[in-house]
Amino acid sequence: MTDSANQSLLDLARARLIVHQAGLVRACLEVLNDGQIWWRANEDSNSIGNLVLHLTGSTRFFIGHGVGNSGYVRDREREFSEPGPLAREELIAHFEVAMAEADRVLKAVDPVMLDETNDRTGKIVSTGELIFNQVLHFTSHAGQIMYATKLIQAGLLDEVWKNTPMQ
Repeated sequence: MTDSANQSLLDLARARLIVHQAGLVRACLEVLNDGQIWWRANEDSNSIGNLVLHLTGSTRFFIGHGVGNSGYVRDREREFSEPGPLAREELIAHFEVAMAEADRVLKAVDPVMLDETNDRTGKIVSTGELIFNQVLHFTSHAGQIMYATKLIQAGLLDEVWKNTPMQ
């Protein structure tokens, strides 16, 4: 691929992660109260709050640390074991730190770096793989968060997919 095509892919990945997918998560958090954010359908289910903590941790780890070499140390188990309720404002603040960090890191990626590899995440992977795996991972959980929000209360999210900016 040319540097121009790689730059286009980087720009698209950044827009989808930082603007669109994160915007969908924000839209859900804005319409839910603390109890709804931490509601679990059953003992084996994750709450929306846990999924947001998981997205925060995975983004900081794979983008912030894996790509940007931030030194972030992840506690993945805590992302899922946090019983809540953390206040919505505190949860959003953690999420925004991760999104700001990812935005800074992704803006700084030079297209020639996409094929470079490192083992900062415990496996030897390329920068491109770290970025695109996180975009896909984030998208999956953002969909779960939207679905759970709609299950909690019908009508909270009308056409959120179309109304959330893409770039």
